Amino acid sequence: MVTKVKQNVTLPIPQPDVVEEPIEQVKLEPAPGRLTLETFLYTMILSLGLILRLWALGHYPLSDIEAQQSLIALHLAQAETPAIDTGYSPLLVSLTSLAFFLFYQTDTAARLAPLLLGMGLVVLPLAFRRQLGSVTCLLASALLALSPTALFLSRTLNSEIGVAAGALMMVAGFFNWIEDGAKRWLFLLASGAAVLLTAGPMAYSMIVVLAVIILIRLPAFRALWTERATATDRQELRQAGLFFVVALFLLSTAATFNLSGFSVTTGLLSEWLGRFTFEPRVDSGFNAVFLLTIYELLIVIAGLVGLTFVLLKGDLLRFVFAGWFAGAIILDLAMAGRPVGNVILALVPLAFLAALALAELWEGLQNWGSWSNEGLILASGLVISAFGYIGLTGWLARSCGPDDRFCQLAWLQSIAALALLLIIVIFFWLMNGPGIALRGLALTGVVLGLLIAINIGSRLNYGPLMNLAYQPLAALPASPRLLDLRETLTSQAMIRTGDETLLDLTLLTTTPALEWQLRDFENLSQAGSLAETGPTSAMITPMANQDELDLGEAYLGQDFALNLVWSPVGLPAKALLSWLIYRELNQLPTTGDPIIQPPQPGDSIILWLRTDRS
Repeated sequence: MVTKVKQNVTLPIPQPDVVEEPIEQVKLEPAPGRLTLETFLYTMILSLGLILRLWALGHYPLSDIEAQQSLIALHLAQAETPAIDTGYSPLLVSLTSLAFFLFYQTDTAARLAPLLLGMGLVVLPLAFRRQLGSVTCLLASALLALSPTALFLSRTLNSEIGVAAGALMMVAGFFNWIEDGAKRWLFLLASGAAVLLTAGPMAYSMIVVLAVIILIRLPAFRALWTERATATDRQELRQAGLFFVVALFLLSTAATFNLSGFSVTTGLLSEWLGRFTFEPRVDSGFNAVFLLTIYELLIVIAGLVGLTFVLLKGDLLRFVFAGWFAGAIILDLAMAGRPVGNVILALVPLAFLAALALAELWEGLQNWGSWSNEGLILASGLVISAFGYIGLTGWLARSCGPDDRFCQLAWLQSIAALALLLIIVIFFWLMNGPGIALRGLALTGVVLGLLIAINIGSRLNYGPLMNLAYQPLAALPASPRLLDLRETLTSQAMIRTGDETLLDLTLLTTTPALEWQLRDFENLSQAGSLAETGPTSAMITPMANQDELDLGEAYLGQDFALNLVWSPVGLPAKALLSWLIYRELNQLPTTGDPIIQPPQPGDSIILWLRTDRS
């Protein structure tokens, strides 16, 4: 007992380096089966992320890009040869064909593959727990679960979500294998590489980014690889390599049911190079900087703060996330033919950087925060922000006359609210120091940013179909008229044949989205011109040559828009602000300004119904 007393007394706290050891020793791993707060929070985050992604998954009809992938998968599920052998994601087609084989061939089943990959992004931060800490990984998982962009792309058939998931699997597998040499991490690395290379052409953006990061820090990577590879059994490395080859082949070919998919995988490099063009493609999207700014305000601000921390004092893993974000942004800006989903490649590392900054804030609040200081700033900030928001939206909803100065200057209420908040922060700065003021301001910003993200995410993922065109992230969404077209055809089929799928229908034009909606019609045929068609109850023709049609029979025609086109570019300042808040322009009073245009029809067709049913 005397010895122990001596040790306790002589373990002086005057040595700051020694204090870290007891703190680390306290962080013991929980006993197996024991429910901890961290486990509970992870369970809640993963459950919430899954519910948000599954809820009304088929709410929006498939766009042309989604339908093209789905039609190829549908052919495979029906043991048919795909109609095309290029321009699709072998990974998505393989997973979607499996979903069609196991479940019904619906819009919901078509989106199960990106949902699975999107949930992978939510789960994978847990793999970095030893390197980044439990709080950082918990926050990264929460940010990716609630992110409007990650949520939308997890509910949309796009290859970029697979690229992001594969890259994150590789990074997690490599750094964990370097740390403990466990065989499972090698297989995670190999699996990530297979997912990455089969996902889509943007995989080569990630390959370039990761290669540049390795070249910049080559000595550090070489030392880590040499040390771990020397200590690892060569048999394990060979097994991981063999697993990668087998996984690559199976994911490319839908488990050998689509052998042409392997050639598509090898052709993704040339498709990626074709994205670097001076003329934007039809399926090109807005750049990642713009999309992140309007959809991910919280992650962007916190992520830039986290990036600053990494540049000042970051280890190799944190440097990888910083380099990943910077490289993805640079390549995205240089690529005029970028797909709209390319934003996820920059969002994933930025979410980790944001989590690093938020973890620092959490630590500061735990150590020095109090409800009487930071809590008071938060409460004041929320009340003042609500006051400013009410004033701003009230101004947007009113149409001000040329002589109504009070109405025209009503937006100053929001500026006054912001100034009042800054005065409160400065007061706390002067009275209690900059730390309390900055933490209170940051906490207020986090809560407001979270509320904004929830609002944007709900409007983006669950809003009316007619408002989806106002979302730049949706690119060219399907028109509500496409669903009206299908309803018209099924009702006519029921009236004329007694069955919703037996109407004889001839297509003189088609798009992937249209073909997907008509996939259940049994008497569907395609023709190149009117000369090739025979008597038919219904016919779909392109909108362009409607004046040249001579059907020779009594037909009644109705036009339908298949998709919608809209862009916020060129909006007046007030209309732009209204769109940023509501993601639609219905709240804006009528001004007669010709610049403010609703979504316009893109591809359009004419449905002709034969009036003589004999």
